[in-house]
Amino acid sequence: MLEPINIAATIDTPAIILDKSTGEMSFSGRSLPEDVLKIYQPVQNWFKEYCQDPNPETEIEFNLDYFNSSTSRIIVKLLIETEKIHNHTSKVHVLWCYRANDEVMKNRGLELKSVVNVPFDMVEK
Repeated sequence: MLEPINIAATIDTPAIILDKSTGEMSFSGRSLPEDVLKIYQPVQNWFKEYCQDPNPETEIEFNLDYFNSSTSRIIVKLLIETEKIHNHTSKVHVLWCYRANDEVMKNRGLELKSVVNVPFDMVEK
């Protein structure tokens, strides 16, 4: 059984919840880790295992205030992983949440949306 991941946010790392049993997958806060693999390697491993036996529907919510380029590469890898299961075994849906007037995060979401082939909604909060 795939064990849930529940990482509390810090000043430089986001809160991450990955729980197959509840279907909750979310990233929120800031992501500026000094060692990106330290926090994201378990997340990448979890996604790879999840994609072997995904839920019928997969929704991932990103509610990030800011993230660095290393985090951006990880997010792309995670989305590409879920792209593999979209329409084959699972319906995948991404929610990209950003604050009103935060053009930087809105544009970063639009950039990510353009590189993956999964339903991707931009949600202004």
